[in-house]
Amino acid sequence: MQPSFHQEGYLGISSVPDPFPLDVRKLLVAGNRIQQIPEDFFIFYGDLVYLDFRNNSLRSLEEGTFSGSAKLAFLDLSYNNLTQLSAGAFRSAGRLVKLSLANNKLAGVHEAAFETLESLQVLELNDNKLRSLNVAVLDALPSLRTLRLDGNPWLCDCDFAHLFSWIQENTSKLPKGLDQIQCSLPTESRRVALHELSEASFSECKFSLSLTDLFIIIFSGVAVSIAAIISSFFLATVVQCFQRCAPNKDTEDEDEDEDD
Repeated sequence: MQPSFHQEGYLGISSVPDPFPLDVRKLLVAGNRIQQIPEDFFIFYGDLVYLDFRNNSLRSLEEGTFSGSAKLAFLDLSYNNLTQLSAGAFRSAGRLVKLSLANNKLAGVHEAAFETLESLQVLELNDNKLRSLNVAVLDALPSLRTLRLDGNPWLCDCDFAHLFSWIQENTSKLPKGLDQIQCSLPTESRRVALHELSEASFSECKFSLSLTDLFIIIFSGVAVSIAAIISSFFLATVVQCFQRCAPNKDTEDEDEDEDD
């Protein structure tokens, strides 16, 4: 029997309980007031396979939080106060199979937040505050089978177009289908279900440039112009120098006549 440790709810503890058996495999501390997972936590409890952290007060995941979590397969962080996921937030948790981040306050997920999670099959991002999501976040999960995206205030603008294409190609991974995912239209105040939209709804985005794209184009043009000016100036300087330094043919001819 795998050793487990239960300390849920009614105690209202504000930090991870300690000590408990170093070889514990299953830890349940749901329904408390825990505000952070200690950075060295998994260094001491590296045998953990199942961690239930539901309904606590986590606000962030510090870099290196999951260092040493080589065996962790099931992680439930739902019903917390997480607002952002930074790059490599779960970098050392490479064996995760299920990750629940539902019912938090996530407004941003870095495109590299789930890098190295090649075994992850279930990801729950439902009921957060996400308005957009970079497709690179999902492309980093080759084993993904189930994805929850419903319950977010998605904005169906051009930034959402790539995600919409991904969703259409991977509808089978959405347990509630397209009906439960809604978004706000940029030009209207109403929300629509994704099944009411199509690729044609984002056709104008194929010909539009983002502000970043415009800056890149402008900067490239300016850089090329400056480079051309510098090159021309340098070439003119070299030619002028050559003309000044080279012997004058007429002078040489006069010198030869005098010698004769």
